[in-house]
Amino acid sequence: MESGEWNMKLLLPEWVREEMFEAYLADWGDAEISPAAADPKGRDYKTWLADTVRMRTVVPAHLVPATLLFLVDDAETKILGGIDIRHRLNDYLMAFGGHIGYGIVPSERGKGYAKAQLRLALPVAKSLGVSRALITCDDGNTPSARTIEALGGVLEDKRAENGRLVRRYWVDIPQETLETERLILRQWTMDDVDDAFIYARSPKVGPSVGWKPHESRAESEEAVKHWIENTGIWAIEEKASGHVIGSIGLQRDRWHSNPQARMIGYALREESWGKGYMTEVVRRMMQFGFESLCLDLISVGHFEFNDRSRRVIEKCGFRYEGTLRRASSIFDGSVHDALVYSMLREEYFAAKRAE
Repeated sequence: MESGEWNMKLLLPEWVREEMFEAYLADWGDAEISPAAADPKGRDYKTWLADTVRMRTVVPAHLVPATLLFLVDDAETKILGGIDIRHRLNDYLMAFGGHIGYGIVPSERGKGYAKAQLRLALPVAKSLGVSRALITCDDGNTPSARTIEALGGVLEDKRAENGRLVRRYWVDIPQETLETERLILRQWTMDDVDDAFIYARSPKVGPSVGWKPHESRAESEEAVKHWIENTGIWAIEEKASGHVIGSIGLQRDRWHSNPQARMIGYALREESWGKGYMTEVVRRMMQFGFESLCLDLISVGHFEFNDRSRRVIEKCGFRYEGTLRRASSIFDGSVHDALVYSMLREEYFAAKRAE
């Protein structure tokens, strides 16, 4: 389920207007703001915002990197809540704090927004490398416990901290299954090895993206194991046949160090070329990246000889950034130029509004 089904969405703090943030703070009144990352604690807005953005990559030794998000209505007129995703756990977080802290403003409680916010945040956590999230709540906080349990939380134990009991739940975060008109993008399974070998052994598929054709089923089996273990690689299943015909990845961007940037890469069975499948898949992945994962930028590239990929990229509206000359050495030792394209969040939404 994605954000549009609740007419709500998650936004990074820098995408929220200052007056919305001030109204959010006022809603809390004298109550303790949750999550704590959303509390300026005496800092002016600009200082708090700079500190919050910095927390994604540069943190004091006693803290961990974290990404704060706000739940807003679809029209982006009001902040309904906040959720803080810690990229990893230290000793305290493992014992009591967990990966995720969240809260709904007092005026909007009792409407199911906490569950919506947590559900929307889980794919973001997955993209940040959290495949199994620890989420905690006070033992007496029954609504929060129900929210966590509704999303698959399994209670591990209860631990005492400063005179209170803390419930510790673990939530497995599966890879999102995405659909287009003709295709399903899903988690790889070991049942897909034969289909993977069929397309990966082609002398035209692998070399077009830099890897050598597979020479045996065993080689494809190792590749599928790798794809299962690594977050952000989807199998492309053709609905009409039920067979996997390719793969697409949305992973850390090797060209852009922005933590909210991801890079798309893909491969498609030769027999499925010329049907518009890859344009369909890339557009769906762009939607997922910008609308569900709160990405700031998505990039994609191709080698100088891959005109087929260039046409897909141009159809999807990416902007050409430049050519990295003699940038990539591929499996056969040859060196090639890499042509790099990207799209910003605001460009994606401007194009969507113009449709």
